[in-house]
Amino acid sequence: MAVTPSDPTDGVFLPGEPGVEINARPPFKADHEMTSWLFSLNRRGIRPGLKRVRGLLADLGHPEDDLKTIVVAGTNGKGSTTRILAHLLQSLGLRVATYTSPHLLSVYERLSLDSRPVSPDLFQRRVAEMHPSVDRHEASWFETLTATAVSLARDSQADVFCCEVGLGGRLDASNALPSVATLLTSVSLDHQHILGDTLEEIAAEKLGLLKEGVPFFTSVTGELKHQAFVAAVLAGAPAHFLDELVRLDEGAGSWSLTTRTRVFPDLPMMAGPFMRRNAALAILTLEGLADRGVVPRLDDPAPALGDVFLPGRFQTILAGPEWIVDTAHNPEALEGVIGAFKSHPVDGARHVLFGCMHDKDPGDAVGDLLRGMDTVTLAPIGLPRSRNQEQLRSLMDRWGLDPQNGALVVPDLGAALDRLAAVNPGDAVLACGSCFLVGELLWRLGYRDLEDTRNVRSAASVLPDREGATA
Repeated sequence: MAVTPSDPTDGVFLPGEPGVEINARPPFKADHEMTSWLFSLNRRGIRPGLKRVRGLLADLGHPEDDLKTIVVAGTNGKGSTTRILAHLLQSLGLRVATYTSPHLLSVYERLSLDSRPVSPDLFQRRVAEMHPSVDRHEASWFETLTATAVSLARDSQADVFCCEVGLGGRLDASNALPSVATLLTSVSLDHQHILGDTLEEIAAEKLGLLKEGVPFFTSVTGELKHQAFVAAVLAGAPAHFLDELVRLDEGAGSWSLTTRTRVFPDLPMMAGPFMRRNAALAILTLEGLADRGVVPRLDDPAPALGDVFLPGRFQTILAGPEWIVDTAHNPEALEGVIGAFKSHPVDGARHVLFGCMHDKDPGDAVGDLLRGMDTVTLAPIGLPRSRNQEQLRSLMDRWGLDPQNGALVVPDLGAALDRLAAVNPGDAVLACGSCFLVGELLWRLGYRDLEDTRNVRSAASVLPDREGATA
């Protein structure tokens, strides 16, 4: 059953984020005395509840009251939807603060101001200022990070604060924030030890974000639509369902979106149908908020969608051969991204690099898709909670991946790069299974800043053939 403590201080303890480590190797290592202290709070784990974060916000003078906050929840798609929404708002001439998680290379990525990560000096000073308050409330790492982000967004005089929910919704720190809109992208099985064993239980936790009078926009499908509708009625939140209010039509090299009052033609294709649905939900939300006079009306989203930066979302980082990274880590997301890779135009062979946390079950259907790849390389990630070689071999056996057909477990991501360094220029490589795999891979490829990944590099300049490397 889902964890539903009546008193947020009743001692519920769940392990914290696996990538937030004091003594970890880069890119998981803190870079400063204050970020190291902030990371040390992760030892307090995840303790669902709003009392502590509300205490932090009160000590900061309630910065949340000065912001127009849009909260985005969902099992998959919430991070990309948050970024798309923020970029569209920025194209309207608004100053936008964006709060997302987790980070890939640096904690400063989690709060961006007009698409640029917050200044490390500014971030560190605010964390230092909050030290006494954090100790007094015994706040967790994520609660502290959320309060830091909210206060810095207020201080930046942001017109809109786009906030991705950390985990679930009802007892997530983001639920302490008043909002002008609530979004729910999808509901699937993930974090069951915290949110519940069934889709209905998980959906109930996410729908706990709904507030009276605050419009609710969602792209959930199937039987969950009824649950979402009932929850919205009970909360007094006006509900807007994507599939009932818009139509998506795919053309030759573009797609169009039709709402009840407008048509947005010639939109850029983006990375698969799932990303187009995320973009459509963001546009539907802005239409609804414009009707309420909260934001200006969006006339043409195509230019903004064409240059939106979505790191780690089917992102091409190298060419010749093409290397694509994706943070997908649960069955629904993995099936979507590997399916997209299977249909992605490739002149040569398709290779997959996979690694995941030991508490994440990628599901059985992923194996069916991986058996259609030319090679599969499974590698542990450099974190204690990663699946080790033995656990990856068990997963390989479960999926029916045969070493005779190109499947191999290697000791670490360095060995994986050795193996994949020799693939042909016309091939393509997909790295997926965990955001932490993507972060470590980017670091090993020489990236130190997410901004550097905007420009695709030549694979030959980053991955020269290593002696003895073979795919």
